[in-house]
Amino acid sequence: MTYTTDERLAGDPIGYAILCQHAVTSVLTRTDRRALVDHILRADKIGTGALALLARLLGLKLLYAAIVEDGRIGTRIAAGGSRVIYAVDDLPPQSGKLFHHDEFAEEDNGIPVGSLLGATLIGMKVGTQGPLLQADGTLRRVHLLGVEGPDA
Repeated sequence: MTYTTDERLAGDPIGYAILCQHAVTSVLTRTDRRALVDHILRADKIGTGALALLARLLGLKLLYAAIVEDGRIGTRIAAGGSRVIYAVDDLPPQSGKLFHHDEFAEEDNGIPVGSLLGATLIGMKVGTQGPLLQADGTLRRVHLLGVEGPDA
């Protein structure tokens, strides 16, 4: 039997529970929270495939993540504008700057929060691992190794 990506996640209560647990451990700034609403609306307009999964993941973070004032996020949480160092599964570490909309500069090696990777990383704490949702509905693991603030 073949499943669509949305059915694969919806039919997998363990995978859905893992995403919920990840969302509960996330911390968002007020600015990031407002931006997530825009990302969800944009993804919902198309509403199929990876964008439907993205809307679901961001929606869970919107519902369950703790919210802090913008200046109080600290240096150990991935927020919009911060440079993150992360590793997927057992692959070598990579880095990039999380961005929401038009903030991307090519030299920043940007990671759009409106992507499955960016949506997973936003709000994560350094030293934690989270489920990295793939476009086919499967999960991989991402480990947040470091964060440099937006001014770094």
